[in-house]
Amino acid sequence: MRLFIISNRLPLKTTRTEAHFAFTPSEGGLTTGLASLTMDIEKHWVGWPGMYFNNEKEEEEVSEHLLQYNFHPVFLSECQVEEYYEGYSNGILWPLCHYFFSYIRYENSYWKAYQEVNHLFLETLLPLLADDDIVWVQDYHLMLLPQMIREKNKKVNIGYFHHIPFPSYELFRVLPERAELLNGLLGADLVAFHTHDYMRHFVSAAERVLDLQFQLDKVKHNNRLIYVDAFPMGINYDRYHDAILNPKIQHKAKKLKQTFGDSKLILSVDRLDYSKGIIHRLKGFLRFLENHPESIGQVSLAMIIVPSRANVEEYSSLKTNIDEMIGRINGQYSKINWTPVYYFYHSFCFEDLIAMYSIADIALVTPLRDGMNLVAKEYLAVKRDTPGVLILSEMAGSAIELNDAIIVNPNDTEEIANAIYEALQIPEEEQQASLKNMQQKIMKQNVNKWAADFVNELHEIKERNIKLHKKRIGETKTKNIALSYTEAKKRLFILDYDGTLVGFKRKAEDAVPTEILMDTLKKLSENPQNHIAISSGRDHDTLERWFGHLPITLAAEHGAFFKENGKWYRNADEFEWDNELLRIFQLFVDKTPHSKMEIKNTAIVWHYRNVDSWFASLRERQLVNELMEPCARLNLQILRGNKIVEVKSPLHSKGTEVQRLLAQDDYDFILAMGDDTTDEDTFRALPEEAITIKVGSISEIARFYLDSQSETIPFLRQISNQGRINLE
Repeated sequence: MRLFIISNRLPLKTTRTEAHFAFTPSEGGLTTGLASLTMDIEKHWVGWPGMYFNNEKEEEEVSEHLLQYNFHPVFLSECQVEEYYEGYSNGILWPLCHYFFSYIRYENSYWKAYQEVNHLFLETLLPLLADDDIVWVQDYHLMLLPQMIREKNKKVNIGYFHHIPFPSYELFRVLPERAELLNGLLGADLVAFHTHDYMRHFVSAAERVLDLQFQLDKVKHNNRLIYVDAFPMGINYDRYHDAILNPKIQHKAKKLKQTFGDSKLILSVDRLDYSKGIIHRLKGFLRFLENHPESIGQVSLAMIIVPSRANVEEYSSLKTNIDEMIGRINGQYSKINWTPVYYFYHSFCFEDLIAMYSIADIALVTPLRDGMNLVAKEYLAVKRDTPGVLILSEMAGSAIELNDAIIVNPNDTEEIANAIYEALQIPEEEQQASLKNMQQKIMKQNVNKWAADFVNELHEIKERNIKLHKKRIGETKTKNIALSYTEAKKRLFILDYDGTLVGFKRKAEDAVPTEILMDTLKKLSENPQNHIAISSGRDHDTLERWFGHLPITLAAEHGAFFKENGKWYRNADEFEWDNELLRIFQLFVDKTPHSKMEIKNTAIVWHYRNVDSWFASLRERQLVNELMEPCARLNLQILRGNKIVEVKSPLHSKGTEVQRLLAQDDYDFILAMGDDTTDEDTFRALPEEAITIKVGSISEIARFYLDSQSETIPFLRQISNQGRINLE
């Protein structure tokens, strides 16, 4: 088993020199973090080497050099990088995910290039893969790749990690390609994010765009269970924490301290990007100086800004605004021996950055929106015995973990100014205590634990899907069940109706029996060795109208009524429904468009199949909460079914109906099928050797499952030798 990390860039960047090519470490938190992994597994990396090549000979030369590190380059043309990377990835997905909708630049050619480059990554990866390998796709540049891999290799274990924020559904829905992107991600076994907020937004988008129904953190899609989870990314803690012990770095720190003098130093480190809140931060610092003139000459801000995409209008405009803002502050407040803002428009090497972290009294990390932000964690890790304060944006993913920091709204410049003043007043002992608390967290949740947790969960999911696949009824299992059927003398079939014998309809009254269903039930019931029972939540009048002419048992309203030998029996008293319950149900119908109430003799049902999935989930929880007190008082049961909430007596259920049927005779073949949570009562009440089948989803209780309702009739016909079909 090997781990293949797939990302836009390789950890080594290729550049052209007089002696052909040079290879230097790539910038960026993702490549830096992943490159430092020490997991005990053979690692390979697939990505773009960072430049364009003139011919195949150059590509071969670079490939040969990179192969010694298990790096596999994907070669892209200048046009592809322009339209896939600068165009779709950073011109559409990046601003969308960071809530800068007005910055989106949409061109149809961008999407075509995005598809094309994702396919090029696939072509590079596929020849390298074995079935037992793990593929870990990284970030928004490659959202189509998981499904592309899945279509070519159904056995390989695929994970995807989204390193930037995932936007709310209302924003994500504006993308014309929203369904394709979501389906691309759902090719993975595990889709992961830094925080539960991003995870929640993804689930909401998938449910509403693709009409899926998640069960907490998982969904069944294309015959697989796909999981969604949050894993906050860490840093190589020991590398940063121990770096300051290096005498060379200590010397650099001492020299820098002399350069900045006795002023308190606030440090800010960012890549040039509109999502980082750099202008807001400068305005906050300016406001601090205005509010606290006694700090003039005493407190300086050092801004390290790494150049990025200077050829893009939004970025060049941002750079101009930053330059002007810094010039304004320095022009207004500078003294001969003091500079308010020190401005470094270039990247720092590791040693220089550690030295800056070490001497900084305050780290000011205030992005307007950020997936995680590792700068905050790096600053904390470097602080060994020296005090320091972290001011952190609530919009950064790391704010969830680092709650001992001073948390600010990055849009509020007055709040930033107040946070700077507050940080300067904190006693050193209190600073040290807060640092220790946060260091304990980031030391434990380091980059290796982050990766190990992800890979371990991915492996567990693969095992679960293997077990799931073993439960699936294919051709071999169908033949074995058919053989058991043939050898049996007395057979009992217990069949749910909606979602099992017929598919769901927008209107429940439209889900009438099909001709092939009626023919199947007729032929099964004509065999004197067979006892056929339809056990449904439907009312008895409807079941009588549809099936009353057949010689079968009918159980209505979850066993409240049953029909045998041509006669209906009541298994429960008819209710005089409490006005409070009726009022609650009617209230939720009134305030939930497209929902409806059904009043049966022994049950009240709220149907929400046609309601928006997110809204339905909210209303369902609210309704259940409202019903709990009156139902407890009236000794009634609340059932959550397939797009329904039902209130009924606890004295009867599909389980009690099974007990009644089993008490009538001894059977050597029992088969039960159902799609709903109410059918779990049926499965529980049956003996272990019974053939229990969940339709359309997976059950811990049922022994087997069928992928969809469309397979149930062919399956029933095949085992009774009425037809042949290959279910694989």
